[in-house]
Amino acid sequence: MDSGTLTNLGLVLVFIVVGGVFAGTELALVSLRESQLRQLERDGGRGAKVAAVARDPNRFLAAVQIGVTVAGFFSAAYGASTLAPDLAPVLVGLGLPEGLAQTVALVALTLVVAFLSLVLGELVPKRIALQRSAAVARLVGPPLDRFAQAMRPVIWLLSVSTDAVVRLFGGDPSARSEEMTNEELRDLVVTHRDLPEAERRIVADVFDASDRSVKEVMRPRGEVAFLAADLPVTTAREQVAALPYSRYPVTGEDFDDVLGFLHVRDLLVPSPAGATVRDLVRPVLAAPSTNRVLTTMATMRREGVHLAVVVDEYGGTDGIVTLEDLVEELVGEIRDEYDAEASPVSRTTGSVDAGITIEELAERTGVVVPEGPYETAAGYVLWRLGRLARVGDVVPAGDEDAARLEVVAVDRRRITRLRVVAPTNAAGLVGTAEAGTNAQPSAQPTG
Repeated sequence: MDSGTLTNLGLVLVFIVVGGVFAGTELALVSLRESQLRQLERDGGRGAKVAAVARDPNRFLAAVQIGVTVAGFFSAAYGASTLAPDLAPVLVGLGLPEGLAQTVALVALTLVVAFLSLVLGELVPKRIALQRSAAVARLVGPPLDRFAQAMRPVIWLLSVSTDAVVRLFGGDPSARSEEMTNEELRDLVVTHRDLPEAERRIVADVFDASDRSVKEVMRPRGEVAFLAADLPVTTAREQVAALPYSRYPVTGEDFDDVLGFLHVRDLLVPSPAGATVRDLVRPVLAAPSTNRVLTTMATMRREGVHLAVVVDEYGGTDGIVTLEDLVEELVGEIRDEYDAEASPVSRTTGSVDAGITIEELAERTGVVVPEGPYETAAGYVLWRLGRLARVGDVVPAGDEDAARLEVVAVDRRRITRLRVVAPTNAAGLVGTAEAGTNAQPSAQPTG
């Protein structure tokens, strides 16, 4: 093998590597996320230039394709035409006829060059660019920009032609890519292998909270401890001493006339003789029941309040929601040293608070009820009964062969406790397990 052959072989490898640089540059720029582009722009200088190149896909894609095409053409054509004559005599020496040896040498070298082009000119650079898109883009972006400047007339012709064809097929030439949907973004985040399980769960809860309304997490009006505005302060002090809450809605003529709220600290301050709760009332935030959890939480944080009255479409009081309730939708149950610890719930049977949501019912007991016009376990029971519940009423949780929900306790017209009864064909049933008896629902006026 003489020096001329080595030179030709070296040039072929150079063409392949140049094509690989263009191929890697293309994938690196295409793979840049919007957040990475903004970071490059904030960095300024070289980073800003790379971001500008990446935001003009028609320009950089045309420049890349020019480079890839030219490099591929020279590596294949030059390699086959210059190296085949050096290989043909070797094949003739092996016994092949001269004419056949020329053809075999040309085909063999074309296949070898194609293989090297795939490995060194496509797969390897693209794999590296995919793994380190920002670093590769920062390295090769500016040289690509200068190459694009030199190829401006050719790129203009290619861009005009490309735009015309894209419009012909109903596309938008200026669009970078399709917008990522919330579901796609959620799947991307919660399936990220580098995120611990706890963090993935919190992120998933954040996305769930963005779809949930305040009505789903509030404490219903029937479970709220109100204080009448005309109640003497001394009497109010005695009443709240027996209750576990720190904030109480204050009502005027009826429950739909919420004047504000009272903090227990206000009752500890000495008051004039004859003072009433009305004299201590603070303004309260009103939140429509259709408001989303995250929107309401942002409003409460901005206003610096911990309690809001949830109102329906007619302005009536639906219930209340606290900042703690909303935070619990994101990070799970928050308990302090004064909260009673809930007992475990049996996967087969057990007693639960009827006010829990159907999602919480499934999580605590494993019993899944179908979706419907209700949010809580009590709502499902009332929907199945079609009337007010009485102690001892039983409804199936789904089809007739599923577990059953039995009404254990009612408070006037409201169901307070349910027992989950296993199907009659369940094996290993040994009894019932009481759970969550002292647990307080998440939406309550605690501070």
